[in-house]
Amino acid sequence: MENRFIRFGSVLLIIAAISAGCLAGVNSMTKGVIENNKIATANAARKEVLPTAVKFDESLVKENEGLKFIPGMDSSEEIVGYVVVVDQGGYGGNINFSLGVDLEGKITGLRIMNHQETPGLGAKITGIDWENHWIGKDKAYTFNKSVDAFAGATISPSCVYSGIQKALSAYAGVNK
Repeated sequence: MENRFIRFGSVLLIIAAISAGCLAGVNSMTKGVIENNKIATANAARKEVLPTAVKFDESLVKENEGLKFIPGMDSSEEIVGYVVVVDQGGYGGNINFSLGVDLEGKITGLRIMNHQETPGLGAKITGIDWENHWIGKDKAYTFNKSVDAFAGATISPSCVYSGIQKALSAYAGVNK
């Protein structure tokens, strides 16, 4: 009886070792591809909010007030603006968004990436028309409830506005 347990345990150990070896091999072969895909996905998202940029250089990142500003460059390697990811508290939880800012401090794009806002109300912040509404605005812009919010949902839009102001204030400190 004891020999049977040892034999089955040994077989199970061998199968587990072979499986672990196979997984390690596949992981080492695909690690580079996965990393390149992550970078390509991040750059595509960044390009949405900073459309004049053709590439982004994370080695030139600038930090201020806990925010990281990643420079976007045109085809002649000139910086055309920065992209920053902002986490801002909202009505239902954190609102995570990407913001593009040109060298003059004007918004070039806004994309809500993640949120837990109320469906049908606060979740309207993910609408492309509402996101594009912020293009061209700068730090001097004041939140206007009748223009920037939705009927029945003012907290989520005002929270995004607060995050925008936080990012633009930090950007002013970076872009001196």
